[in-house]
Amino acid sequence: MHPSKALFASEQLPVLRRVNFDMKGRPSLFLGILLFLAGCTTAPVAEVATEPVGVSAGKTKEPASVAGTWRGVIPCADCPGINYTLRLNEDNTFEGTLTYQERDVEPFTRTGTWRLHAGKVALEAADNGTVPTLFELTKTGELNMLDQEGKPITTGTAPLYVLRKDSDFAEDNPILREERRERGLDFVATGNEPGWLLEIDLEKSIRFKTLPSESISMETPVPAALRSGNITTYLATSEAGELEVEIIEQPCEDTMSGKVSPYLVRVKVNGINFRGCGEYLQE
Repeated sequence: MHPSKALFASEQLPVLRRVNFDMKGRPSLFLGILLFLAGCTTAPVAEVATEPVGVSAGKTKEPASVAGTWRGVIPCADCPGINYTLRLNEDNTFEGTLTYQERDVEPFTRTGTWRLHAGKVALEAADNGTVPTLFELTKTGELNMLDQEGKPITTGTAPLYVLRKDSDFAEDNPILREERRERGLDFVATGNEPGWLLEIDLEKSIRFKTLPSESISMETPVPAALRSGNITTYLATSEAGELEVEIIEQPCEDTMSGKVSPYLVRVKVNGINFRGCGEYLQE
């Protein structure tokens, strides 16, 4: 049975396994994952006009726009997770990319159009070969993947089928940046695929975590800095393992946003390498 057909057999979302390649070497990721997330029904989504986002008053968070870049880490049965990056463009086109963590599999991207109706975002692939994938826009400003019938997922891994907008943790968020300054942070760095965050308070600790799931998280005391030329290195250990941070004074361009930061940052956590960009907040 083709992997995508096997996925249709269940009524709820299981932890996903890697999808086989077709004859052209392209993984049937969206046929296997996005089709499954969309559901078994072949009934098309109604042709409706895009409408403004509406969230009720109270403890809610309304994104400035649904358009933007959203990210999440989908559960995977035989790998740490599947990085899902979804770009919803203002012209109602989308680009979704799935990347397996720690697997020798090429990222796979699918494009199409998206619609917002009744608090739900529907993705329709450009090749018209799949039924729409549905998300619910929550009151807290997240996109929750829905099951095949357009209903909330009820499995134990349901909290992991969530996408958050980049502005919720991006360095160009002025409110977040000021909040970090007030917390006394001296240096912050981020990276993509998978998303990660590094925070350094030179008087307290170094903290690293992946985003948004925090599948990897480590906090250590700040060791003595090792400086060589334009490179500052921190080598730290904790009960969770080993952490190595290299801060290199050279321009660094974010691979997603294109933003240029003054420092290139390399992080190694228990042998796993991460690369991104950073800046000092107290300068």
